[in-house]
Amino acid sequence: MLKKSRPLPSYSDGVAAFYAEKQRTSSFAAKVNAATLEDLEFLVKLCYAESSVRAQDYEFAEQVGFNVSAKLRTHLHPAVKPGCKAVIGPNIYTVRHVDTSKTEMFVYLEGGAPFGNA
Repeated sequence: MLKKSRPLPSYSDGVAAFYAEKQRTSSFAAKVNAATLEDLEFLVKLCYAESSVRAQDYEFAEQVGFNVSAKLRTHLHPAVKPGCKAVIGPNIYTVRHVDTSKTEMFVYLEGGAPFGNA
């Protein structure tokens, strides 16, 4: 007998583009922050569903040392790791933490500053 199938997850809230920072330094070996998309290396675009940030999430973020601006639920992708950047509309976020399951991941974002050239 066939098992009842689960409905497929819906990621209908938007599309996030994930980027890694290119390793660039100034003339005195200081790290240069990304100012445009040309300063970032494209990784992947993923559709997402916004998830509510629970009290436990805020507590966890405070213990680790960051502020949660948004939490996204999306398909599992190995390129998305803490430290990369997420561009959603005109805003750029830093990926601070990623929780994974077998098929999807929860991405915790910090920031949300307007980004030039997005």
